Amino acid sequence: MGVVLAAGVLLSTATAAVAAEDRVLPLADGTQLRYGLHTPESLGDELVPLIVGLHYGWGGGPRPPAYYGRDYMNLLVLPALAEVGAIIVAPDCPGRGWGDARSDAAILALIESVQDEFPVDPERIVITGYSLGGMGTWTFVSRHPEIVSAAIPVAGRPAPEMIANWDGTPVLAIHSELDEVVPIGPTRDAIEALRGRQFDAELEAVPNLTHYQTPRFATPLRRAVSWLEQVWATAADSWSES
Repeated sequence: MGVVLAAGVLLSTATAAVAAEDRVLPLADGTQLRYGLHTPESLGDELVPLIVGLHYGWGGGPRPPAYYGRDYMNLLVLPALAEVGAIIVAPDCPGRGWGDARSDAAILALIESVQDEFPVDPERIVITGYSLGGMGTWTFVSRHPEIVSAAIPVAGRPAPEMIANWDGTPVLAIHSELDEVVPIGPTRDAIEALRGRQFDAELEAVPNLTHYQTPRFATPLRRAVSWLEQVWATAADSWSES
């Protein structure tokens, strides 16, 4: 479920110097988690959202190339979601996939570290990912609904047990109707099942894109900006009424 996009990698590498900072977080098991960090220009003391981006597969080898997450962030997440005004982090997957225990612990540690350093609004933490990262998005939220305010899986297949255990986190799934690697069917079924349980679940079915045209998903992913604003406004109204 990987994505190999030489042109995209060249683009993201060229813009990395101005778009993101390369960082390393020491983990409890002694390993070093590489990640890319973007902070909004207007960052001050006011609480801001946090977006965690999970990259696609890397095609072979035990680990992705160095700062693969930063490249993914610059390729897709930052062009689409910069308008949110969020801190954005994108780690390199430390395990065989985003769903294994090592990767799950690393995401949790990264969120905690960013919250310790920056004024993150704990009520506006978002996770998104593409392909392997899209599946990782479904997985992480199904395990940790108390942490995440919204999920935006892109081109990622949800497992049935994830949907059965879903705790109501708003989700906007983005998936191409022509995806030849991860067919849209399971995603459509998952969204219909969640909507049937009266959850906030939406599907952006994208026409005319293949799985490997990753940068072009920035356009449908921009829809998430207004969707997130609505999700957060609805949550704020609920808090004020309680």
